[in-house]
Amino acid sequence: MESLSSTLLLTIGICLIFLEIVFYSFFIIWLGVALVIVAIIQYFMPLPSIWIQLVLASVISITLFALFYKPLKSFVNKSPGLKDDFIKQYGKGMIKNQMLSYQGSYFKVVNYDISALDGIEVTVVKIEKNNAWIKYE
Repeated sequence: MESLSSTLLLTIGICLIFLEIVFYSFFIIWLGVALVIVAIIQYFMPLPSIWIQLVLASVISITLFALFYKPLKSFVNKSPGLKDDFIKQYGKGMIKNQMLSYQGSYFKVVNYDISALDGIEVTVVKIEKNNAWIKYE
């Protein structure tokens, strides 16, 4: 079977790269880049068969995938380090019903016996998960 022209290989490769933008699967791009490379090779050194072109494109795309998938995926998917602690971690709170009422939420106090402090305002030292550390003076 005859080989494909370098123009056709280049066109298919570029179409696959643009298709990657639509689907964002991170797999199609490697085959598209490999077809562009095979098109360049075909332009300067004609390959005798379509099967050689396909095998060469497959080997190049698998190699590119193995080398660049993880680094490029981590570079593209960098998130701007969002914090999940939306509550100020210090300030004034009030003891209500054996719990610390602080910024509209109730927390379990772990470092102090609050059984006698009902209705007293305390200083919140730290909040972590659903636990609070307080200071009472």
